[in-house]
This record gives sequence, C-alpha cells and structure tokens, in this order.
Amino acid sequence: MARHWTGPILKLLLPLVFTYGTSGCGDGQNAASPNGNDGGVSNDVSGGRHLPCAVDEVLARNCRSCHSNPPAYGAPMPLVTWDDLQARAKTDSGQRVYELVGKRIHDDAAPMPAKGLLGAVDMKTLDGYIAAGAPRSSELCDAHPGGDGDPAPLDCKPDMQIMPRAPWAMPKELHDQYVCYGIDVKNTDKRHVVAIAPKVQNRKIVHHALLMQSDQSEDPTPHACNPGGALRWRMLYAWAPGGQNMIMPPEAGFPQEGTTHYVVQIHYNNVGALEHQTDTSGFDVCTTDKLRPNDADVMAFGAVNFTIPQQSNYDITCSMTVPLLYPKMHAIFAMPHMHKLGTALVNTLHPAGKTPVDMGTQLTWDFNNQLWYPIDATLKPGDVVKTRCAWTNPTQQPVAFGENTDNEMCYAFAVYYPRITLPLFNWATPAGASSCVPTPR
Repeated sequence: MARHWTGPILKLLLPLVFTYGTSGCGDGQNAASPNGNDGGVSNDVSGGRHLPCAVDEVLARNCRSCHSNPPAYGAPMPLVTWDDLQARAKTDSGQRVYELVGKRIHDDAAPMPAKGLLGAVDMKTLDGYIAAGAPRSSELCDAHPGGDGDPAPLDCKPDMQIMPRAPWAMPKELHDQYVCYGIDVKNTDKRHVVAIAPKVQNRKIVHHALLMQSDQSEDPTPHACNPGGALRWRMLYAWAPGGQNMIMPPEAGFPQEGTTHYVVQIHYNNVGALEHQTDTSGFDVCTTDKLRPNDADVMAFGAVNFTIPQQSNYDITCSMTVPLLYPKMHAIFAMPHMHKLGTALVNTLHPAGKTPVDMGTQLTWDFNNQLWYPIDATLKPGDVVKTRCAWTNPTQQPVAFGENTDNEMCYAFAVYYPRITLPLFNWATPAGASSCVPTPR
C-alpha cells in the first residue's frame, strides 16, 4: 500500500531509515571565506563551482537540503562551492571547513549527514578529495545546487490552514527556541483528516515542526514553550528538513469531532545570529466528510521508568505484550524519540512464530532530526513489541526519565488504526506497561 512519502524520508533514520537525505542542519561551525567574505560564497555560479563533479554530486545529494546558499533550517554555512570548503572555520582550531567535513562524515556519534554515515562509494569520494587538500577543479559539471526538498503539492485541496495569529520574531541572541501556538476547529459533524502538508515560511531559522491535538485551547499567538510539552499532547505529524507530506491510507483518518484543539510546536535554530527574522510557518490540512472505515491514532512503545547512571553507557530493552483486550491493529508510520543523550533506538514487533518486523529504528540517534516514516506492521493480541534504547551520559549526575530536554526519554511512536477506545487508555499506556532489562551483549 503506497504511503506517498516521496523523497528522502528524512534524514533522521529516516535514515531517519529516517533515510531522509539531510545533512545534520545546524551542527556545523560558522566559517569565514578565504577571500574575506563571511559567507565564503564564490561569485562563480557555473556547474560544479570549481568542485570535482563527483564531489559536487555527493554534497548535493547528502548535504544541501540544509547547507545550501543561503543556508537553510539553521545550518551555519553553505557547502556549495570550492570557496565554501576552503573557508576558515570560526573555531579555536582554525581548521578549514573541508577538514571539519572530513571528521563529521566519520563521526558515529554526530554523523554528517544526520541520516547516518555515508555509503562506501560516497565516503571514498570525499575521503580522497579531502586527503588531497580539497583542490580547485576545472571540471564543467551539471549544476547541483540542492537546498530545495519541498514536499510535492497535495493531491487534495486543503480546506484547513493552521498558522499563527501573528509572526514569531526570533531574538538574535538565541540559538535555539521552542515556540507553540494553537487553533481551534469546530465541526457540527464528524470529519477525517486525510492529508497534512508542512508550510515552512522562513527556511533560515525553522529547524523542525510538530502538529498535535490537545484537550484544551492553546494561545494562538506564538510563545516560547517547553519542548517536553509535546509529550502531553496527541501527536499527528512531525516535519524536519527533507520531510514530505503525510498522506493517510484510504482505510483511516484522524478524527475531528466537535471542537478540535490543534497545537503547533516549532523548533527555531538561529545559530548564525541573524537579525530581524520572523516566521509564520504552519500546516495545510485536507479533511473529508466521507468518513474512512477507521479512526487513526498514535501510541508509544518504550519505557517511562529508568535512570541513566552518571558517566556511563546505558542500554535497555523493554518488552510489551499486546493485551487480549486490544483490537487487531495496523501500524503505518513510526517516529523514534529520545533526548540529547540518546545514541540508538530500535523498535521491533515479534509476532508469534514469525520474523520480527521493524516498527521504528534509528541506529544513530539525532535529537535534531525527528519525524515520521512509513512502516507496515500488523499487531495482534499476544504479540510482543520490543524497544531498545541506548544512551551515553558523560555528566557527573544520573539522568532520569522526564519531559525536559535535560531529562531523557525512550519512546517509539506509531500511527495505527483502528483507534483503541478502552477506558483510561492513552498514547503512553503501552510504554507504561513495558518491562525493561539490560540489553544482552
């Protein structure tokens, strides 16, 4: 069944697996051009821009969703021209950008691109070029500017636009800021949400955005908010650079009944300290009164009771047996979620007597890139879902589960249908019912 997630499914695993092809936006260092220009941007706009064609193609495919010219989504510098790579990085080491690139593409903990380390062919191409000192090339190549990656237009006509009452003004002095706003939608009859499209207005500072539902109204004017608040709301959709529209299958849709309270949470990244930046990003949504057979919902597997010891690597596997009272369910999208100490998350369904099925895997965790990617898993009562979470805690203090970013989490979200309607069930119930043990070595 087609899920209509075209393009690099997000550089998260997607690979996130989010095998989304992004680049680790915002993780680099600002650079100064060798000719004195702060941006390090060459005036040459010919194909290749004095880069070997093979190198230009690798950078375009893996890095320029963010490291374009101008940089987008919080990335600190472009990686488009030879001048960009030769620019002097603004670090104590004084290295050039190409030298930093050479380190990041081999960094298991913070890889570039964020989707995970490059394939063997691409890695060999960049390693050879960097080892030679990133020489200027006279090759004439087809232009590979990169930096677009916008989702394709929706097939449906959006009938609902979610956007803030007023623009958010990003303070120059803040590198990172989480901002929320809400809208209420009233319906006399039930409808289904069948498609969601991100509408990113200011690529320079928007890092990622979440669309959720709440039990109460949220202020429609953008305001700073706790990033952990997202875990109190019902998740519908997450976008990060490279992410595509979410198209629900004909079997299901997210229900709207009575008054639905929507909440948008946006992470802004202004690592370049840009002035006078504002944003009105939101979402276009298609709904229908031609109701689908099933209401969709989101639930989370994982753990809610753990503490990561100080100065340690900690790795647990949590198991949850699908209760007999649950219906047979079909999971169609997944989103792993941890905080900044996370290193890996693996979520698998273990049907009785059958091969395990992936339900959300991010072998190289990146807190800055979190979004949904398609899966195809059928859960039946008696099946077991196993969630492995691994962290590295270099601090002098233990870190426990919690909503703040200085706490930690172990969640594997899944969009599924039909919705569980049991009393007292909420999205966190599966994680709360899990039992955890150290992951076998």
